[in-house]
Amino acid sequence: MLRNKSFFYAICLLPGLLNADQLDAIITAEQWAIPRHGESVLKMDSLSQVLKEWQKNSQQTIEISYPGGENGELWLRELKDWLIALGVSSTKIKSIAGSGAKDIIKLSVLSAGGMNK
Repeated sequence: MLRNKSFFYAICLLPGLLNADQLDAIITAEQWAIPRHGESVLKMDSLSQVLKEWQKNSQQTIEISYPGGENGELWLRELKDWLIALGVSSTKIKSIAGSGAKDIIKLSVLSAGGMNK
């Protein structure tokens, strides 16, 4: 059992940090638990980084790996709604069940061919 979630989340981000051409980010349930409105959503560093990377080439796809179960599905739907409200076409959002933990969502920006950027 991990005692230090920050260490765990740093490890989750490590592949993206090692490959400068790839952007992987996470949003924790704790981060998402704040009251959400446009400004607060855009202040989430992970989401802001993903949006900035996607805006460089809107032909890219944003892949969301989310926790399974009803809570994961609800979280995914709300995040997708926010991404669409912020200008991402629904056709450019791909979702995959199984983020690896019940309290995180992983975000990746994929090139137009579907590979990690």
